[in-house]
Amino acid sequence: MRNIVAIARKDFKTYFLTPIGYLVITVFVGIMSWMFCSALFEFLKRSQTFMQFGGGMAEMNINAMVMQPVLGNMAVIFLFLVSLMTMRLIAEERKMHTLELLLTSPLHPAELVLGKFLSALLLFSMMLGATFIYPVVLSIFGSPDLKQILAGYLGVFLLGASFLSFGLFISALTENQITAGALTFGLFLFFWIMSWIAGPSDSIAGQFLSYVSIIDHLSNFIRGLIDTKDVIYYVSFITFGLFLTHQSIESYRWR
Repeated sequence: MRNIVAIARKDFKTYFLTPIGYLVITVFVGIMSWMFCSALFEFLKRSQTFMQFGGGMAEMNINAMVMQPVLGNMAVIFLFLVSLMTMRLIAEERKMHTLELLLTSPLHPAELVLGKFLSALLLFSMMLGATFIYPVVLSIFGSPDLKQILAGYLGVFLLGASFLSFGLFISALTENQITAGALTFGLFLFFWIMSWIAGPSDSIAGQFLSYVSIIDHLSNFIRGLIDTKDVIYYVSFITFGLFLTHQSIESYRWR
């Protein structure tokens, strides 16, 4: 456990020794704040119009009109940013030939994988945590369903962790950070649009593609529904990504 924490601390600090950490946080918070403000102002505009015609605020769903679109857009932004967060984690170690030193030290490859993953997950959690101000702002204007919002955040967190695990795997396959970033984004996009390929098919292949699609499992969380099937999917996705990363490093170690 000590080795995992040491690696995670080292890589987390490295994010802020380069522009990557500041870039992803600034871009993410800036874009999400703009989207949140746009959704909130639109909600306030519609609520004023609705009340002029004799309606009431109770009939306006602040969760459905503000937080659900924001959380959905948040997942789209992570589709782009996670590739930046993971592309250097192992690719840079291979390029600088420091991976050999790590693998010849009294360090198990699993500890290396978990430490690298934890460092990226900490940065991801920091980015996600910065948006918790949105539910606070919503509480000023209405009475949002906080349980539903927290369920949505849980879904986005699991989605992001899934992206990170496979981004780490792609980073372990190459020495070139740009190649790792491009391949990671391409893989994420493939898993994202898989349900579009399947279409409204009732065939076994269509149902399989719909289940494998990573975004389809997020919709229940955003609506406030925590389904065991969706949790198991994301946990399995994360575990499989870390397993592939471990196998890739073991293969590199024996070469």
